[in-house]
Amino acid sequence: MLPQINWNRAATCANPAPGVMEAMVTGLHVLPGDRGTGGQSAAERFFAIRARAATMFGLNTPERVIFTPGATYGLNLAIHCGIADHTQVLTTSFEHNSLLRPLHAARHRGVSLVSLASTPQGLLDLSALQMELGKGCYSTFALSVASNTLGIIQPYAQACAIARACGVQVILDLSQGGGVLPIHLDDLGVAYAALAGHKNLRGPRGIGLLFVGEGQKPKSFLCGGTGSFSGELEMPEALPAHLEAGTSNYPGIYGLGAALDWLAANPPLLEPIRKKMAALEIWCRQQKGWDVLPTAGLDWQQRLPILALHHQTIAAEILAAFLASAGVQVRAGSMCAAFALPALGIHDSILRLSPPMDASEADFEYVRQTLSAASNALS
Repeated sequence: MLPQINWNRAATCANPAPGVMEAMVTGLHVLPGDRGTGGQSAAERFFAIRARAATMFGLNTPERVIFTPGATYGLNLAIHCGIADHTQVLTTSFEHNSLLRPLHAARHRGVSLVSLASTPQGLLDLSALQMELGKGCYSTFALSVASNTLGIIQPYAQACAIARACGVQVILDLSQGGGVLPIHLDDLGVAYAALAGHKNLRGPRGIGLLFVGEGQKPKSFLCGGTGSFSGELEMPEALPAHLEAGTSNYPGIYGLGAALDWLAANPPLLEPIRKKMAALEIWCRQQKGWDVLPTAGLDWQQRLPILALHHQTIAAEILAAFLASAGVQVRAGSMCAAFALPALGIHDSILRLSPPMDASEADFEYVRQTLSAASNALS
């Protein structure tokens, strides 16, 4: 029987944390004001989950934690709420389309977008950032804390400090790295940050978080019922109700709460998986026909467990299909990042390996054997 190895964890963990499924069932049946068998009411549980997320991501007020359908929705909300018409936004060449596309769509209200080139290692060039933001023409800097294409961890703390000194607000995409890296949003002075529940948090799909920076006054994205101030036609001014119109996703929120609780009790350790990834990278660089990205290489202390490969003669999609036939799920394509591959000089597609934190040595050896078999069989 073939093994079933999910090395596409940068897309979704597909392996919820213990307790998530049971919590989602509870969320399916709970009533808005119900205490069930004498436990927390739904409102109390929602607040406890916001408080857990606020503590984990460095916000001093849980009310600024907004439940969303995912990171994409959260980023759209941040861009719609937080970027004024007819302003200029700076971003980088390694952003995911969940950030790039709503920024591009905002051009209909006069928002213009400039993409800052990265170093050959895929890193944000802080000197270039300082120079660009110092021009005084930008309202916003939008950045992912880590690349979903390469797994490179950006110098987000330094970048936020530079932006703050230049009077430029920051929108952070935490989809890669959120839940793994130490991120304290109030200390960073971030205006908005968005996160998916189904990646490193190991929660369910279809739920996410938007963090609203202190002092931000966002306008409503949607209007509708909130259960408060029902006699008024305007949305409530106070957060979180101001940004949470309609019936909440109770199963998703309860499941996310269980995932956050588990993560708080079981913080991830990056060092073991980084050592295994470093060994895999060395092996891949020794194999004929393979290019490892970025070609310049970078110390694994600045990387998440993501390895991007490009074969010189075999299409990534064919390689991914071969690996899938052997029980190894990976990702092939452009990684939903419109500018990233052109920035790397790649004009077709790449193969991305993103194992779970607890991937075994046996799994790594099997993947090496399968990559070798694929190259030999398809070349």
